[in-house]
Amino acid sequence: MRVRSAALATEPPAEGFAERGFDHARAFQNRVAEWAHDDDAEPVAVLRAPTGAGKTATFYEVIEENDLSLVVYPTNALLDQQLERFGEWDGISAEPLNSDTLDGHGDNRVEDLLQLTDFYEGHDVVVTNPDILQAIIQDQYHGSTKPMQFFDRFDAVVYDEFHFYDDLAASGLLLQTHVMHNRRGTNVLLASATPNESFVGFVQDELSLPVRDIAAEYVQDGDQFRRPVTVNRHEGRVIDEERETVAERLRELIEDADDFGEPQVALVFNSVAASNDFHAYLAEEFPDVFEHVAKDNGFDTNDPDASLESQDFFVLNTTSKGEVGLDYDIRTLFMETPPTPSAFLQRFGRAGREYEATVHVFGLGDMAWPDETRYPDFAASIYDALGTHRSRDEEIAALRSLVGMRAAYAIHSRMTEDEWFGAELFADFESVSEYGKWRAFFRAVDSTLEGAGEFGSPVMQNSATRKILDFARHCCGALESLRGRSLPVDIKYPRGDRRALTSYDLLTTLRYYDIEDIESDGTLVVDRRESTQPVAITARFPGYENRPRDYSGSNSEIEQMFSRWIYPEIEEADFAETEVDEGVLRQFFSDLSLPKAVMPIEVRYGQYVAYVEPDGITSVDVERR
Repeated sequence: MRVRSAALATEPPAEGFAERGFDHARAFQNRVAEWAHDDDAEPVAVLRAPTGAGKTATFYEVIEENDLSLVVYPTNALLDQQLERFGEWDGISAEPLNSDTLDGHGDNRVEDLLQLTDFYEGHDVVVTNPDILQAIIQDQYHGSTKPMQFFDRFDAVVYDEFHFYDDLAASGLLLQTHVMHNRRGTNVLLASATPNESFVGFVQDELSLPVRDIAAEYVQDGDQFRRPVTVNRHEGRVIDEERETVAERLRELIEDADDFGEPQVALVFNSVAASNDFHAYLAEEFPDVFEHVAKDNGFDTNDPDASLESQDFFVLNTTSKGEVGLDYDIRTLFMETPPTPSAFLQRFGRAGREYEATVHVFGLGDMAWPDETRYPDFAASIYDALGTHRSRDEEIAALRSLVGMRAAYAIHSRMTEDEWFGAELFADFESVSEYGKWRAFFRAVDSTLEGAGEFGSPVMQNSATRKILDFARHCCGALESLRGRSLPVDIKYPRGDRRALTSYDLLTTLRYYDIEDIESDGTLVVDRRESTQPVAITARFPGYENRPRDYSGSNSEIEQMFSRWIYPEIEEADFAETEVDEGVLRQFFSDLSLPKAVMPIEVRYGQYVAYVEPDGITSVDVERR
């Protein structure tokens, strides 16, 4: 099938675009500029513009019109890329805020945080990730009120690629939006090629913030932003099923290329393991192809030799990480079909931006496509094919619950601190929907457990009620971070051309790699598992230390395991003489994705056992049994 080129409506430039001498502006760019300059504008604007249409240029208007702005990106790689772009804009001074720019601990770290927002520092914009913002809200800097002053300083905030987040992370962004607008009346721009409509609905309906909807307008004769794309649909569900054919095609593209300094080909896999496997396959079977390939899939954290900036390459091997910020002129794209239409269109949108392109799609299944179609019609067909199984009301209800949990826990977790945090902090969170319900739930769980085992307590030390409440309190810890929990370990793995040192989640690693050795500093030396059969992994959890659980399957299988386990445990418990509401407890486990919420205290795998220390910074000690 051929997807025709696409063009967007243009107009004479308005506001800042006119002042900077633009000959024209795309219509949606003018609308954002007008919103940014309108003193009576809605507090929130949602920008819907396809990949490559020029969303980032509109951020300049927001930054220029405000004393201090905050721009938030979902990944540090995208943050670094966009920070470099901001540095090229005349009159804009940008500073990064990430884990590398914050020094020390405790009060020193808080001072570094707040210094970035002091007016005398002279910044126009702070560029950060949402994880740091959530850490402030959830009291991870342990300053009670002082770190929250960070949210007092910004006139405007831009959340780019806000479709990128799942429910748990999206609930954090929504709470951040609420806090900033509640404190300062901060204006918020939400930008994405494929907006999460439930997220937008929550802002309007639950946060009661008026929204200005700004959408790119497709026209026949306008400013072309996409070139024609030929779509080839493959029978294979994944690239690996046709890996030799794909590798041979890569070889042909390399042989025909005149310039290897700029990437023109990309492969987007659904999993890090598949991406790593294909990289190793090329190294072993197609070394002439491998020398022109770079891998950037999120697995090679802290590996300086894996930095894209330090190498020239023609082919990029990536995963969902490449759905955002893949700012290259991709002319041939091999992509596996992701589970959501927004992710599909993000991947697809990386090709055909400057030149005609070919996209090879794996795993899409049968679709009745015409020989040729318009880009908007193609996008609509993808939404029809991959659309969510949940209704908009169900999605908003899940977000309402998670935002309420986060808001309630932000207060609940501070109640043990010596410093009184006053009415202002309560005002940040009390008005959030379902705050009261979840605040009562957290109090009830804690008060019941604190009296467990005492004379007259309805909860005995080894009772089913005590176990399930211990486990629930453990799961609350997931609300302290934006994206949930993991068990980071240092590993050395076969990258193809060398053994690479990286840091990655232990449980995910053990699904695909065997431990071969443990170095003196605790680094795990691993090799790719040859067998496709799942390995036996068991995990123990707080409250159920003597009842190990099978943790060998995929995320969905582990989710099902928790469902089969947790609800019978609730049935066995007795809450009659406690303040814990059984229905709220069930909702807690239902809405909080348990694979992201739990942190095993012990993991057993073959001859190895991992002991987890969850207090403070999580530490994992792996030993041979």
